[in-house]
Amino acid sequence: MISIFYAIFVLVQPATDINVSALAPEAATAIRLQQQKTTIHQNDWHTLGVLYHAHGMEHEAIDAYKFALEVAESPSERTKYLLAQALARIGNYEQALQIANTISDYTPAIWRRGYWQMDLGEFEQAGWLFTRAIETAPDCVPAIIGLARVHLVMGSPNESITLLNDVARRGGSHPYLTFLLGTAHRRAGNHELATKLLENPTIGPPIWPDPWLSEMQSQTKGYSADLSRAAAFIDAKKPTSAKTVLESLAKRYPKDARVANNLATVYLQLQELTIAENTLKKSMRWNPQYAPSQLTMAFVMQAKGANDLSLAYSRKAIQLQPAMSAAHVHAGRMCFQSKNMSAAVDYFATAIELGNSDPAVRQMYAMVLLNTGNLALALQNFDLVLQTNPASARSISGKAIALALMRQPDEGLQILAEAMLKFPNDPTLTNAWKSVLQIKGRQ
Repeated sequence: MISIFYAIFVLVQPATDINVSALAPEAATAIRLQQQKTTIHQNDWHTLGVLYHAHGMEHEAIDAYKFALEVAESPSERTKYLLAQALARIGNYEQALQIANTISDYTPAIWRRGYWQMDLGEFEQAGWLFTRAIETAPDCVPAIIGLARVHLVMGSPNESITLLNDVARRGGSHPYLTFLLGTAHRRAGNHELATKLLENPTIGPPIWPDPWLSEMQSQTKGYSADLSRAAAFIDAKKPTSAKTVLESLAKRYPKDARVANNLATVYLQLQELTIAENTLKKSMRWNPQYAPSQLTMAFVMQAKGANDLSLAYSRKAIQLQPAMSAAHVHAGRMCFQSKNMSAAVDYFATAIELGNSDPAVRQMYAMVLLNTGNLALALQNFDLVLQTNPASARSISGKAIALALMRQPDEGLQILAEAMLKFPNDPTLTNAWKSVLQIKGRQ
């Protein structure tokens, strides 16, 4: 086993005098104490790596974990797993997968690899890993949910429905499960049930049970609480409060990609574009493979009017993390603005395949389809938007124009007439009425 790690890494003993004075006092004290008593023993280096890892110092944690594995007579599975987690955190999925593949008796190491493969767009491999995790632990909900997502992306929504219903029957009731089930029913054509399931706001997945990761995270002193507080301020539209917390965090954790990305997002919200750009550039030097930073830079470039650069950064985010739906959406918007409709269609379609359920994204997809002459598919997507948002003037107008172009102008006019009775002063509907009349006059 040792030879495997010698083949992967060439190491010297890392320094144990890393300056941690910028951390919260309790965190700095814990790390200094461990630095002072760290010798050549693998357990010392593992513990030091855990403390670095728990406080957002991924690069230092990686060095410590690697050295612990190099000096170990029998490398610890737990150290290998945490090393893989730290590598994945900075976007180095290939090495993370390589390390995690050597772990034999820890089920989360299997399904985590499945999610990392999904991030890389390797859906067949992800499905195989989720299936393997389920074979190891038949009630492994993270793996079942992952496999359901793979079926969704690969166009088998009924397979997803079967898996998700089984989780629900066994007591699963998280909103994320409801969202996935609604998305699967929509893909399967069960629109009425899908609309009901998708009524509530979408939230992300729950925190999956992972004892080794949780044990590491339990060593956090101050970092997670501050990051959560900043995220709450961002969600509450209080960017100035978030900025104060994040600037303090950035001083304590200058290499942490998540902190830098959140701070740049806040600067963007406050229109401090140059500071946002510089914050991201500095972070990218430390973490060039961290895809969210590339996407945030795309937003910054868009705000500066540099749309070509914005598209380039969103494409880089997709290259690093092909399953990042938000990056596909942004690339689609940039292509739409530059009138590259064929590319916009592909990006929006991929975003929806990856699970994006935002009606505004589907509506833009439908508009691009309309512009490219794919009328039947455009009509289908306008209808899907109207099931969720019956008052959407853009989708009503798009549907009417699609019908007119399909030589059904009277039906389009009827739809517009009914909408204009409800919304008599809506300019979008008025313009659509004129467009349909013009189309009818040419036919």
